[in-house]
This record gives sequence, structure tokens and C-alpha cells, in this order.
Amino acid sequence: MSDRSQAEPRGRSLPAWAGSIRAALRVALMPLGIGFLLSLSIEPAVLATEANGEYRLKSAFLYNFAKFVEWPDSTFSTSSTPLTICVLGNDPFGSNLDVITEKAVKGRALVIKRLRTVGGVKECQMLYVSPNELTQTAEIVRTLQKAPVLTVCDVESCAEEGVMLNMRMVENRIQLDMNLDAVQRTPLKVSSQLIKLTRIVKGTQ
Repeated sequence: MSDRSQAEPRGRSLPAWAGSIRAALRVALMPLGIGFLLSLSIEPAVLATEANGEYRLKSAFLYNFAKFVEWPDSTFSTSSTPLTICVLGNDPFGSNLDVITEKAVKGRALVIKRLRTVGGVKECQMLYVSPNELTQTAEIVRTLQKAPVLTVCDVESCAEEGVMLNMRMVENRIQLDMNLDAVQRTPLKVSSQLIKLTRIVKGTQ
């Protein structure tokens, strides 16, 4: 079966809570804004009453990752080619990702794609691997070997399995793990500012 991917529609109306994530993104645009954003906690009451509240903040994290990672010039065909963030498997973000497409990163528009199979992952600059697809981590790592694709997950120990960044929930706060070895096997350049805010982990293999 062929890969099925589609860019997230843009221009549709957004829910009322979109203003809160826009506020977080405005903070992120300030000097050292990522440090402030990474220090934000998610109130238990928010998680209890709004099932997708966690992924509002994680959407802002994806946006920040794009700001603090440098892709080789050869990744993009032109200076205006969009930066593509992909979600592989079940999408826990929902319309939260619509908000970050309103922002540009280093002069590039953001495009969101949903992927059903591993076959399309090389078309991405950032790849979020949903929990239901983590059983395919070894295949994903092989497919993306030395490719300029930043991989992200949010399940305990997924960075140890070869994914580059893990957004772990610890006491209602997002903490970051980085598999620096996995990053260094690619031509990606990660800002030292981001590295300092992560816990460096080693792969299990």
C-alpha cells in the first residue's frame, strides 16, 4: 500500500484556547525563551479537565526544537522551501499543531504532515514518532540512517532506543532526554543552548 500523507489544512478557525499557546510561543521568541518555556509546568487541574492540554505545550516544544536545530542547506531545494514536521502514526496533537504553522522558523514556513507508514519519513525535517509506532523504532532508525531528520518521541526510554529527543512528563513538567550519539550520526547541528537543557542518554545497543 502506498504511503498516505497530507499537509495539515491551514486557515481554518482555531479553538478558543489557541491564545494560550500563542502566548507561550511569544515567550519562546524572546532571548533565552526556550529556557523559560522548558521550565513551565502543566497544572494537574489542566490535565484533568482538558485531555489534550499536555500536547498544547508539546506543540510549542516542537516549534522550539526547529529554532534550535540547523539543517544542511542541501536539505531544502530553495531558500523558501518550507520546513516539514511529520507525525508518524496516531496523532495525539490534534489541532494543536495548527497554531505553530502560523509561525515561521528562520524564514521558512512550517508544514505539518501525517504519515501512516515509515516509507515517507525521509521527506520530513522533524519526525514525531507516536507511541503506537515505537515498536518500529529500529526500522525508523535504519531508514533515517545519516539523514537530516530530527526524531522526537514522548514515551519513557524511547531516546535510549535511538530516537533523538524525548519529551518526558515528570511530575506534570516536561523534561527532555537527548540521544546525542544518534544526533551526531547525522549532519544536523543542535544548539548548545538546547543540549544544556537536556539529560544526555546512551542507546541500548
